[in-house]
Amino acid sequence: MKAFPEAGDTIAAISTPPGRGGIGVIRVSGAAAVALVDGFFESREAVRDRLARYGVFRGPDREPVDDVVVTVFRAPRSYTGEDIAEISAHGNPVILHRILDTLVGAGARRAEPGEFTLRAVAHGKLDLAQAEAVRDFIAAQTESQARLAMGQKAGALAKRIEPEKGAIVTLVARLEAAIDFAEDDVPLPDGKVLAARVTAAMSELRCLADTFAYGRLVVEGLSVAIAGKPNTGKSSLFNRLTVDGRAIVTDVAGTTRDVVTEVATLGGVPLRFSDTAGIRTTTDRVEAIGVDRTLEVLSEADVMLVVLDVSREIDGDDESLLSRTSGRPRLVVANKRDLPCRWDPSRFPGSVSVSALTGEGVEELKTAIEDAVTQHRTANAEEFAITSRRQHETLASAIERLGTAADGLASDVPHEMVLLDLYAALSSLGELTGEVTTDDILDQVFSTFCIGK
Repeated sequence: MKAFPEAGDTIAAISTPPGRGGIGVIRVSGAAAVALVDGFFESREAVRDRLARYGVFRGPDREPVDDVVVTVFRAPRSYTGEDIAEISAHGNPVILHRILDTLVGAGARRAEPGEFTLRAVAHGKLDLAQAEAVRDFIAAQTESQARLAMGQKAGALAKRIEPEKGAIVTLVARLEAAIDFAEDDVPLPDGKVLAARVTAAMSELRCLADTFAYGRLVVEGLSVAIAGKPNTGKSSLFNRLTVDGRAIVTDVAGTTRDVVTEVATLGGVPLRFSDTAGIRTTTDRVEAIGVDRTLEVLSEADVMLVVLDVSREIDGDDESLLSRTSGRPRLVVANKRDLPCRWDPSRFPGSVSVSALTGEGVEELKTAIEDAVTQHRTANAEEFAITSRRQHETLASAIERLGTAADGLASDVPHEMVLLDLYAALSSLGELTGEVTTDDILDQVFSTFCIGK
């Protein structure tokens, strides 16, 4: 991926997903985009900015390829900030690739993943955080994911950090003036007063960084492993929670030999439920492999549902599983409450009593799982939260340098040294929105984009 596009370079790509559909769109951007498309497009209507024109796209041999609609967006009022021509054709992959090949043969270059959005950043149409939000918005699978991405796409992050950036710039200006005009008896600012201002800015940025715990959950989801010994009803519970019915349910112990995974949404967060093999001591080689895989899944799970059968006495296998999961985020699920109970579920504080067979108590269990998710939610996190590891790491770097600057101001460290930390903090904040960029940062952001966006 090049840092920024070269002037005069015109790119083209199919912007709709692979496969057949009612419509497919080819996007062309660059100085020659409109002329290039018009060379193969016949229409009774003249080219006008933001006006959709109907006509025929013809190949190099002038044979008709498809009836299409072409829309032109002139610079700078376009997504990329360059001239754009979008061709809407029938969603036949053969036809779409023929149109694209024709344009490439006439001088366009095939766009790299995310290159249209990279051009938008290069021409000031989006900042880097907004570009990341475009990617997240396209990939969103839940309303919460889409809502957070939409907020960032509208520039919420830049607005959130602007007051703190302004406060730091003001401090830098005061310190620079005191140093530059020291001979003119310009009074030095009180270090402790300035330290308090730096600390205040740092506190606001820390609150912003704290939203990442929830933002990460919304984007990446939460892994929930369902574990228990054989025949405790794990697979029935899995089917209830995922409303999918993928897991095989029988009264034969050890039916589940492998890990079955399904995604469901709860509280706006995607949850990856894993139905695992029953954990018990066994001499069956295949079942033993399943138990080993279960233990691997448990070690990586964010939350564990430890399923116990209330219709049978707790035995050594149950005790072993409870011991293995002790100290980890877990919910004890007392299943088969529709049968006579052999022990009191209240012996495990916070446990949930359910019947996977009848569905009793399942809603209460979902509420308990949702509570495990919402504990990561900070004030206003549903309205805005940072979702990118890059953003979180960059914020952490800025906070660290501000902390060093505040300590220096409070202990009368020379202002020249404090300025180094303040400038470093400003540089990190600049990386958040792309005011400061490197090829590594751009590669990190755009490497996961789809072609055509």
